[in-house]
Order: sequence, then structure tokens, then C-alpha cells
Amino acid sequence: MQFIYPNILFGLFAILIPIAIHLFNFRKYKKVYFSNVRLLHLFQQRTRRRSQLLHYLVLATRILTITFLTLAFARPFIPSGNQIETSGVNAISVFVDNSFSMETGGDQGRSLDQAKANAISIASVYDGDDIFQLLTNDFEGRHQRYISRDEFIQSVREIGLSPSLRSLAEINSRQRDLFQRQRAVSGTAYIISDFQKTTMLSKLPDSTAGYRTFLIPVQAKQTGNLYVDSCWFGNPVLKINQIADLQIRIRNNSENDVQKIPVRLMIDDLQRAVAAVDIPAGGSSVVNLSFSNPKAGIFRAVVEINDYPVTFDDNYYFTFRVSEQIPVLAVNQDEEYNKYLLPVFGLDSIIRLTNVSDRQVDYASLPSYRLIILNNLKTISSGAVQELSRFVSQGGSLMIFPSLAAKPDDLNQLLAGFNSDIIVGVDSARARVSSLKSGHRIFHDVFEKNAFSEENIDLPVILQHFAIRQGAGGNSEALITLGNGDPLMTVISEGPGKVYLSAVPLNDKAGNLPRHSLFVPLMLNIAFLSEEVQPFMYYTGDNTGIGTGTARPEGESVFRIRSLSGDFEFIPEYRKIDGRNYIFTNGQITGAGFYELMDGDSRITYLAFNFNRKESDLSMAPVGELEKLAAGIPGMAILETAGRDAGKAITEGSSGKALWKWFILAALLTLLTETLLLRFFRKPVKTEN
Repeated sequence: MQFIYPNILFGLFAILIPIAIHLFNFRKYKKVYFSNVRLLHLFQQRTRRRSQLLHYLVLATRILTITFLTLAFARPFIPSGNQIETSGVNAISVFVDNSFSMETGGDQGRSLDQAKANAISIASVYDGDDIFQLLTNDFEGRHQRYISRDEFIQSVREIGLSPSLRSLAEINSRQRDLFQRQRAVSGTAYIISDFQKTTMLSKLPDSTAGYRTFLIPVQAKQTGNLYVDSCWFGNPVLKINQIADLQIRIRNNSENDVQKIPVRLMIDDLQRAVAAVDIPAGGSSVVNLSFSNPKAGIFRAVVEINDYPVTFDDNYYFTFRVSEQIPVLAVNQDEEYNKYLLPVFGLDSIIRLTNVSDRQVDYASLPSYRLIILNNLKTISSGAVQELSRFVSQGGSLMIFPSLAAKPDDLNQLLAGFNSDIIVGVDSARARVSSLKSGHRIFHDVFEKNAFSEENIDLPVILQHFAIRQGAGGNSEALITLGNGDPLMTVISEGPGKVYLSAVPLNDKAGNLPRHSLFVPLMLNIAFLSEEVQPFMYYTGDNTGIGTGTARPEGESVFRIRSLSGDFEFIPEYRKIDGRNYIFTNGQITGAGFYELMDGDSRITYLAFNFNRKESDLSMAPVGELEKLAAGIPGMAILETAGRDAGKAITEGSSGKALWKWFILAALLTLLTETLLLRFFRKPVKTEN
């Protein structure tokens, strides 16, 4: 126990006053003579003992009263384990979690309102000369400086919900940076949050680096949440008048099963499909919605469910493209080898095949194609190598069927630009295909589900082939493998583009691959997968680059992103990286929905943005778990409010647990005891006759 005003303890000398009064009896006694006092002898003895006991008890109560009053005025307290400094000039940083999970609440109202009230209460504890920093999930520029207490309180009142997410490590880093720039007597950081496990506690700091950090949990009632997690199409390419199968995963983050939840699909503001789904507690379900596309183009779609009270993740926005044609260019050594490609690509009207000889290639037109096939070329010029490398780096797909008459060095000159495999020579040994990478997207829908087996299907026979060895990059993937272990076809991803390399040309001398039934779906799927697929959607607050394809601003023009309503518009950052065009939003999009990417007055495409689904898991760390977490981080502690506002908890942290009220109560009890003793204890004692 310690005292705020220890000098007042000298007042304990006042206990000498009642001691002196009780030790020295100043009353004068008068002697009275009786003829016979034998009958009073017993009464006098008993009265004398009772009077002495009363005097001692009254003395004790008066000593205790003076002692308790003196101790109370000395302001005793029990020091707190987490001492909080509020004297001198202080720098105070307060983080208020304003993520969507703070929209939930309990008996005391919305969690965000509780957090704001605690932040204001913290400021009220400190002096007007102290300086304050306010942080939220938005990490706004105006929050990167210290402000006065009045400005701080006004800023706290203006806080609203935000889709941004921050981890404890990010918050700690931002607070530490500002403390290091400001030389104050002391720095104290407060973090007010519900402490979601999937967001706030996803990354922890190692220490608080020389200043104290107090975690103030705002615990809401655990609320279940139903949300749309993700969507994807089962078809590699969406075509006109083709049935598209949209797979939708919906998660149930609650302790109860839900049944017959309606799921709606809206495309360009029209309802196109609806279904009902049952989801087990703590699990997920995938529902399939089918629809057809009567025309080509880019479409806006949204999947909707209804769930309360957490509603920010009930809608999932995305865009998709319906292809009208996939342009494919075949560069042939001569027309003889083109006879295998024409029948294959003629099976699907969506593929537009253009055939040219190696002497008629218009390299300026290469970006207009999605797939280029080098068919039986004996030589490849250095200029062609450069243009083809640029084509792949910009997202195109390249398929190489080498001529057996070609020199390996000429082919490797092209392959070296992709860190691809290398060709080491011709192997004339007969071999049969032994295995296929059946799980690859190239073989999507080629075999019946769960029916594929190398033993029960007829696979191609190869008479002679190029031996392919893995290059220095080492990131190729074998799609078809021969019985001797050599790959028959490999694929390598080069940035957004792909390079497919065949070990055999398209002729009967090398084997029966071009006449085999496997060849048709193989080539069609390669063409389908070459179609540039724009990401379904992006997350708000994310700064991932958004590819613009071949579109780029010319001259003084700039890209613009605007909402469909036209009430929000900004100029994104434009960069050219590895030959590709990208834009970056830099966190300027904060609302979920659809936006237009504009080049002047022309719309390039639609963009869909969703709120991050990490916030959808409302699991929050209990106080006991937070205490263990804070104990492992030097300089961090829990400031448990226990139903009080944070200001009172800080006051206790500054002076420990105050005891003066208990000593005042004890003094009152001793005074009451003295009164009762003087009133009832001195009554005369009845004697027997």
C-alpha cells in the first residue's frame, strides 16, 4: 500500500490526545462513609471491572477513528501492475477500430459507439497541454500528426464505419513511427477494438519499442453471420447461347443450421436465376445457378442473400465476359501441315482461325490474337523471337509444334526468352503416351468424371520426338508424358501469358497424335484458355494492379474510374510493368459495387468491387486470450474496463486501486461503535437481593 499525500501521516500523532485523556483521570471523587458496606462489596467489584473495560474500548475506538481519518486524507492506494503516466507532457495515440464488425453490439449499444465513447473518455483524463493522435482503419493522412485534445474529441465524433482492415502489427507500426518523430515526456498508445481473430489478430507485433500499449476490448455479443464467400464458372469460356453454370459458395458462420435460404442472381439489373440452399452450422454449401447468354460482351452480375444484422457481405458483385470470337493465328511452314488445324478449329464457331506462312506474318497485328501456333517452322528469326516474347508477356498464348528438321539451337533461342524447357535432340525410339495430367484445366470435360485411367483408354503412339529437358527456370509443367519419362507436351506460365511446347510436329511421320481423338479437345481447350479472362472482382482498399490489356492512355488523356451513378470519379495511377498496362486505385474505392473504367468518353470495361470477406468471420478473442497474447509482447497490457468507461480505468491505472473510501467507512464504523458503547455499555448492573 502506498500514499499520494504521505506527509499527512504525521497526523497519527493525534492519537496521543485520547490516550492522555484516558490515562489521566481529572475527575475529583468524594468519599462517602457507610456504616456497613458488606452488602455493596460484590457490586463495587463488578462495576469497577465493567468501567475499566468500557474505558479501554472507548479508547480503542477513538484511536482507530483518528487513525482511519488520517490514512484516508493521505489517499492510500494499492499500486497497479500497469502503471499509466498522466503527469507531464504526454503524447497519446488512440486507435479506434471502425471496421464492419464494430457494427454489432450488445446491451450497451453498438460496438463502434462504445469505442468512440471510450476514446473521448481517455482524452478527458489527460491535461489540455497533452497532444493526441487518432487512428482508424483508414490510416488517413490527416491522422498522421498530433492534434489538441479538443480537435481529437471532435475527430472521434466524426468516425464512421469503414471497409478497411488493419492488423495489430500494422497499427503498432504506425503508432511507433509517430512516437519516434515526436519527442514527448512519455508516450502511451491505446487500441480500442473487438479484436477479431481473422483480421486484427492475424499479425502481431514483436514488441511496442519503448512505450506502453494498452488493449481495450469492446466485447459484443457473438453474432452468427451468413455471407456469400465466392463465385466461379464451371465453363472455361462463356459463349453466346451456351448454358453457363455459376457456382456460388455461401458460408454459415453461426452455431445453428439454416434452411431454404433464397439466393438470387441479378445480371444487368434483371433477375436471371434463383435457388434455395441449406447450410450446416459452421459450414458452407455450394449452389449452382444456370443461365444462358444471348449476346456477347461484358456483363454486370450480383449474387444476393438476406441476413441480419451483418449485411455488408450479403451481396457479391462480379463481372464476366461472353466471347463472340477467339482469334487464333497459325504460322505454317507450308500448307500441308495446316490440314490438321482446320478441321479441329472448324468444330466451334467461336474460334476464328487465320492461316499465314512464315513469310507473311504481320507482327504489328499479333496483339489482336489470343493464341499463336508455330506449325512446323524450321527457323525462327531474331525479330520474330522478340515480337513473340512481347506477345506472351502481354498475356497471349503461344503453341509450338517444332519441325523435326529444325536445329535445336534455333528453337532454344526462342524458348530461352521464356525460361522454358530446352530441346536437346531427336529421339527416334517408338514410345507410347503413358500418363496425362488429367486434373489440369486443359483436360476439363475431356473424360467422364471419375472414369479416367491410363489403363483403360487408347493413348497416342509416338514414332520419333524431340527430347525435352527442363531449363534453368525449372517451372514448366508436363501435361502429357511418354512411357520413357520424356514429356510429350509441356506448359510454362510466363507472367500472364502461357507457352505450350510439343515434342512432335503435326505430321504422321512423328506419330498419330494429330489424328488421335485426344488432339481435338486438347487444341480446343488450349484455344479457350487463351481467351483473356478479367478477374471476377477486386476488394475495396486493395491496391492490386488492374490490367487494362492493350488499352493505354495516349497523349494527354488519362484513365478515369467512376461509379455508375456518376457521383464519384477519380484518376487512377497508371503504370507499365513488363510490357503490360496496369492501373492502381491506391485505396480510393471504399464502396462495394460496379465502376466504369473510362478512357476519355469511351468505356473500356466494367470493374466490380466487394468488401473483404475476412471481416465476415465474427470470431472475437475473449479477454482471457487477449491477456495471454499481451503477456507475450513486451510493453503491451490489457486495460480491462469491466463495465466502466476507459477514463476511470486509466485513473485507477495512474494511482492504483484507491482505498480512501474504505478508510472513511471504517472511521464512521468506529464512531458508531463508540456511540453504542457509551449508550448501552454503561447501564447499571442489576444485583440479586
